[in-house]
Amino acid sequence: MSIWHQRWAEGRIGFHRSLTNPALTDHWSKLQLDPSTHVLVPLCGKSLDMHWLAQQGHIVNGVEFVEKAVTEFFDDWSRTPQKTVRKFGEKFSAENINMYLADFFKVQPDDAPFSAWYDRAALVALPPSMRKQYVEQLRDLTLPGAKGLMVTFDYPKEEMKGPPFALSDEDVELFFEPFFDIERLQFTDLKEEEDSELSRCSLSVFMLKRH
Repeated sequence: MSIWHQRWAEGRIGFHRSLTNPALTDHWSKLQLDPSTHVLVPLCGKSLDMHWLAQQGHIVNGVEFVEKAVTEFFDDWSRTPQKTVRKFGEKFSAENINMYLADFFKVQPDDAPFSAWYDRAALVALPPSMRKQYVEQLRDLTLPGAKGLMVTFDYPKEEMKGPPFALSDEDVELFFEPFFDIERLQFTDLKEEEDSELSRCSLSVFMLKRH
């Protein structure tokens, strides 16, 4: 059982927010997207951010590999999704939200390639050894000119064993610069806001545009 299957099974989902992430509501408009744009949300969990994106008019396509997260999303929403079997997993649909129960690295959503995506904490949930593969899959699932919003965390790697895994500015440049233009929209020093044993901890929000 993966660490994420174990966390969901044990109800250890402190990463799940009961409100829409302010990084999304504060910065999404800066992508200047048409409301009809279809949006990809990798490793989405049961994030309420998908509801907010749908309320903006977007068709939202989440990808999640833990079945409990998918079923709880629709249960919490009081919706019975339409289920469709795909060769890589299952598609769950209700109104303008689709969720794919599948491995992100093998999924091929019906709406792909996408013009927009949102990564609240997907990349930092993966071990560093999978970062190159994640970025390559993100490139393959998006169109040239596609825009995305990405939220990351950084701290001294030797001081904490993730997830979330530390992702430095240098890491962002290393993995994304070959395929994306990078602009940081926000930097927040979390040491000033939270009681943490880490000597340094920060949150960044990046806007990315695919070459």
